[in-house]
Amino acid sequence: MSTWLFFLSILSGLLSFTAFNIGFALEKKAINKIRFEDQKRIVNMIKQLLRNKTWFMGFLLTLLSIPLYFVALIWAPLSAIAPLSGFGLVILITYAHIDLQESFNYKEIIGIIMVIAGVSVSSYFTSLSTEPLTWNDWNTLAHSYGGLILILSSIALCIIIPFIFFFKLKKYSMYSFAFVAGIAAGIQVIVVKGITIWFSSIENSPAIYVLILYIVSFLLTALGSTGGLQLAFRKGKVTNIMALYNGFITIIPILFGGLVLFEWLTLSVLNKVILAIAVFVALIGILILSLEHTHESSDNNL
Repeated sequence: MSTWLFFLSILSGLLSFTAFNIGFALEKKAINKIRFEDQKRIVNMIKQLLRNKTWFMGFLLTLLSIPLYFVALIWAPLSAIAPLSGFGLVILITYAHIDLQESFNYKEIIGIIMVIAGVSVSSYFTSLSTEPLTWNDWNTLAHSYGGLILILSSIALCIIIPFIFFFKLKKYSMYSFAFVAGIAAGIQVIVVKGITIWFSSIENSPAIYVLILYIVSFLLTALGSTGGLQLAFRKGKVTNIMALYNGFITIIPILFGGLVLFEWLTLSVLNKVILAIAVFVALIGILILSLEHTHESSDNNL
């Protein structure tokens, strides 16, 4: 795999997560300005949002993140792109501080350093780990029992988690939508990777029905992730929501890439250990940023 193509994918991934997180921050800001009575009426809320310039700008940024994400996954493995979601959260926290004119505290600085360090190290080691998959490779590995089990388990979580929240943790029920959105987005990353491999394949005509199935899956997961976030934003804090979202969009593709696609197979044991530690550090940084920023945010801001 060409080094410059790999880093082009990394750059595209960073830009994608930046546009995505700032876009949703703007959408959340617009939603906060809508009266609570109108927020409870979904149709009224949608009508007001479509006329809101702040929300529309956020919507355009989230749309821009989609083609950037496709480019990111063309020349890089899943386990290289997934940790970049932590960088998106760093941008979101930074934007929140600029918008609210708050200063960073030392815990947030530690979280930012952990995320950037984890993302940088994991990106470097994943650049050494694998050559791009062919369609035959993808068809054999991604559609294996292991791949089906991971996808079906993720879908089962999407069904089970809302019931747990609504019956056991009703006070925090809005965050169930964040879980669903994150899981849907995690599956979507895998689907997008399959689509990019299908289009880049130089092998003899992969079955068109597979591409159609993937595109339908992409649309459904996009609806689930976007809709889930919009519903979660009605009451939940954006940093908490995006931390849950970024956690799943990081973990699910990494598990799929590592356990199903064997993306780390060619790495030495030492490199695998360092890579695993780097990903763990990035996830801990995401958690620190989310929990620490919660203490500084109210329901009327980010």
